[in-house]
Amino acid sequence: MNLVVRLKQLNEIKYLSQLGIDVFCFDTRYTAKKINEFDIEAIKLAKKQVSELNKKIYVLINKMIHELDLVDLENYLNDLKKIKIDGIIINDLTVYVIAKKLRMENLIIYQPGTFNTDTYSKNYFSNKNILGITLSRELTLEEIKKISEEISTLDLSLIIHGYLDMFYSKRKLISRYLEYKKITGKKLVNNYDLRLNEEIRPNDYYPILEDEFGTHIFRSKKLISIDEITDLKQTINTFFIERIFMSDQEYFDAVKLYTNKLNKSEFLDKYKDYDSGFYYRRTEKVKGESNEN
Repeated sequence: MNLVVRLKQLNEIKYLSQLGIDVFCFDTRYTAKKINEFDIEAIKLAKKQVSELNKKIYVLINKMIHELDLVDLENYLNDLKKIKIDGIIINDLTVYVIAKKLRMENLIIYQPGTFNTDTYSKNYFSNKNILGITLSRELTLEEIKKISEEISTLDLSLIIHGYLDMFYSKRKLISRYLEYKKITGKKLVNNYDLRLNEEIRPNDYYPILEDEFGTHIFRSKKLISIDEITDLKQTINTFFIERIFMSDQEYFDAVKLYTNKLNKSEFLDKYKDYDSGFYYRRTEKVKGESNEN
């Protein structure tokens, strides 16, 4: 079982490694909803340190790719190839096409959010010589088991903890809304304190973030999977622990939770607003319904 964390500072590597982390994920200039951006020189420096610890490095390239990005993105992937990173997490298959051109497709982990929901996706990408795919977080536990139990050459992964984004648009929706309402004087871009509240769900507050790449909306509750991890790791090899909207201490404690250094009751005594996501309920049963239903 490999645990993947998103790094915020290089000086966290040693500590997180001691906690039992296997893979360090780095935000790049092509990362949407980033927590910190690492340039090529920082990734190169980290690669040396991480290799000495016998750990791995992934980079996150999850923005929507446009035609104007193509030349620079190819150059950037070439730079990553020289560093010999271990994985590239993508949202847009354009990155796969360029990586294939550079003979780097074996590093690709396709993590599109809600798309990988069936065995067809797994079988299709098994023939593309990529490293792996991340299954949709909208799948139930039984659906995850069914999809992952068949033998595959892919490294199957899952996001098991933290806030999960459920909407991504390249449009700057917060800016446009405040323009419409003639509201001025507020910081909009990269403001991590904004929340949406639906009239039919008065007790739910959905984190919303506008960054340079668009607008992102997240579930109101953070996912916790400690009760399911024993079953999941029977057929899934790699697990991502999400960090956005969390304090460093909460994140480190989340890592301890999945490395058996903190128990669930201790964790939930300190941190609130967690649930089991869609492990035990299908998404179509809750769409358009209030919490009371």
